[in-house]
Amino acid sequence: MNEPDPPGAGKPKRRTLLLVGMLFLGPLLTAALVYYGGSGWRPVGNVASGMLFDPVEKLPASELRDVDGTRLGDEPMDGRWILVYLNQGPCEIECQKSLYDTRQVRLLLGQNDQRVRRLLIAGAPLPDPAFLSEYHPDLLVVTEVSAGDEFIQAFARDRKGLSIEDTLRLDRVYIVDPLGNLVMAYEPGFEAKSLLKDLQRLLRLSSIG
Repeated sequence: MNEPDPPGAGKPKRRTLLLVGMLFLGPLLTAALVYYGGSGWRPVGNVASGMLFDPVEKLPASELRDVDGTRLGDEPMDGRWILVYLNQGPCEIECQKSLYDTRQVRLLLGQNDQRVRRLLIAGAPLPDPAFLSEYHPDLLVVTEVSAGDEFIQAFARDRKGLSIEDTLRLDRVYIVDPLGNLVMAYEPGFEAKSLLKDLQRLLRLSSIG
C-alpha cells in the first residue's frame, strides 16, 4: 500500500511546472510587450534611444516613386525593415551625418543587413546625385514628393498640421517595420549606437522581415 504524500509535497512539483511554463511563455510575452508595448519601453541602460510611437500605426498608401520609378510599397521594399531619413534641401552636414550613421548601422547588423533597407525622402533643392551614388549606392532615394502629402505628413503624427516641407525639415530618422508601421523616430544628433541597439532588438524579437 502506497504511503500518502506528506502535506506540502506537491508544492515543489507545482513550482517546477510553473517555472517550465514561464521558460516557454516568458520570451513570447517579452517580445509582445517590447514590440507592441506601451510608451514606457526603452532599451535598458540607454537614455538616448528613439521615440516610440504608441500605438504603432500603418503608414498610408503612397504613390511616391524612387529615382528608378519603383513605387514605394513595391519590391524591393516589401517585407523589409526600413530606415527612413527625411530631408529638405541639399544634403549638408546634418544630412550627411545621418546618412553615414544609418549606413554604418546597417553594416554592423552583419548577417541581418539584408533584412533592412535605407530610404531617403528629399525635397528640393535636391542632394547631389554624385555624392549619393558614390557614398550611398544602397540608398533608395525619393525626390518627387508632391504626390506624397498624406504619406510624408504621417511621419509628423506627433506634430499635427505640419506641411510637407516642415515635416522634411524635422531631419529625423525613422524605423518602419515590414508591415508598413511607423515604429520609432530619432531626432537630429541621435547616437548611432542607440539606433543600432534598438534595431538589433527589434530584429531579434521579430519573426517578420
